[in-house]
Amino acid sequence: MRADYCPLPLSTFAFVNGDGDIARLHRACHRLLISRCTTVRSWGRLLISTLAWPFSSLLRSLAMAARHGGSVARRHGVSRWRQVGGSMRAAMHHNMNARLFYWFDLFRPDAPDPGTFIMPHELKVIAEVLATTSMVPDISTKTGFLRCCNELGLPHVPILASFFSDGRSEWGHGGQDAAIGNDLLLKPADWAEGPSGELWKWQEGKGNWQRQGKEADLREIEARGRELAVGHIMLMQPFVPDHPVLRRLGMLGTCTLRFSTLAVLGGEPQPLYASLRIPGGWWRAESGPETDMVARVVDFSTGELGEAVARCSHRRWKRHPDTGEAIAGLRLPLWDQAMALAARAHRNMLGYPVMAWDILIGVNESLLLDACVDPAIDLAHVPLGGPVGDRKFAASVLVHCERLGSVTAVA
Repeated sequence: MRADYCPLPLSTFAFVNGDGDIARLHRACHRLLISRCTTVRSWGRLLISTLAWPFSSLLRSLAMAARHGGSVARRHGVSRWRQVGGSMRAAMHHNMNARLFYWFDLFRPDAPDPGTFIMPHELKVIAEVLATTSMVPDISTKTGFLRCCNELGLPHVPILASFFSDGRSEWGHGGQDAAIGNDLLLKPADWAEGPSGELWKWQEGKGNWQRQGKEADLREIEARGRELAVGHIMLMQPFVPDHPVLRRLGMLGTCTLRFSTLAVLGGEPQPLYASLRIPGGWWRAESGPETDMVARVVDFSTGELGEAVARCSHRRWKRHPDTGEAIAGLRLPLWDQAMALAARAHRNMLGYPVMAWDILIGVNESLLLDACVDPAIDLAHVPLGGPVGDRKFAASVLVHCERLGSVTAVA
C-alpha cells in the first residue's frame, strides 16, 4: 500500500470527531477502505503504512521543500522550515500528503483549510462505489454514451463507424453519407490504449481524403480502421474544429471544456466546476487529448477563465507560453449554450449524482464528446488551489449512496 495517505484514521485527524458532510465522507471512505482488508497480509500492509505515515510524511515534506521551497519562498515569503511545518500539519491533521499540499499551493495567505478538500484516494473509493450502484442509462463506454446521446437527441460528435479487433466494421445509421465532405478522425474508443489515431482531410475537388500525401476513398479508410483495431475498438468520427477564439490557444490541437454538474436525489442539475483543457506544444489530433494546461472558469455568469496551470507545477500563466494569447480574463464563446447542454444532458441522466461532461465548443454550437462518472474533482482544485463545491459534492454523494445502501450512514 503506497504511503500517499494514512489508511487508518489517526486520533490527530480533525475529521475523526468532526461535524459536517465532508467529515462524514472522510470517515465513510476510511471505513470502506478498512473493510476491504480481509487477509492477514492486507492487514499487515495497512498497519505498516499507518505506522510509517509520520515518517514518510516528514521525508516527503523535506524533499518537496528542497525541490520547490525556493520558488514558494519568493512568492509567499514562507521559509523552507515553515513549509515543512505546514506540510506536516496537513499530513497529521488532515491526511494530506506533501505533494498535494504543494500542488494546491496552500502557502498562500488566502489558502483554504486542508480539511475542506476531498482527497484523491477518497475520490477513487467514491468512484468505485458509484460504479456498483444501479445507475441508468449505461454510459460506461464512449460508444454507449454517444449512442445514448443519439437516442436522447443531445448534440454530440457522432460515431460514423466502429471497427473491432476481430475484423468487423459496423457503420452507424447514415454514417457513410455523413462521412462525405467531412474531415475524418480514426481514433481509439479509449485514448488510454495508445495514440493510434489518424486524421484524414477531405479534398473537395477530388472527392476523396488525404493524409501525409496519401489519398484514399471511404472504402480504403474503412480498411485502415479495421487494420488499426488491434486489441481494441477504433472509431470513425467527423473531425470538428473548435471555435476560432479557442483555436488560437490550442494551435494544432483542440481545446475542450470539462464541465461537471451535480444532481441531488434526481433534482435539477447544478454546476460544480468547469475548466478549459488547453493542449501544449505542437499537439496534433492524431496524438490524443494530451492536456498541457488547465484554466478554470472563475465566473459562471460570463464563462471567464482564470490563470492556467500545468499538472504538478506551481507556475501560473495569464497568457499562453507558446502563443502569447490571453488566457486569464478570456470569456469562453457560446458559454451559455455549453452550460445549458451540460444541464440538459444531466437532466436526462439523473441516476448519476455527479457527472463530468467533455464539451467541444465549435464554431456555431457546443457538442458533447464524452462523459465521465468518475468524480475526479481533485483535478479542478489545482487551477485555484481551493475546493470546488466539495461540501455540496460530499452531501450529494452521501445522500445518493446511503439511499442505495452503498454506504452505511456515518454519525
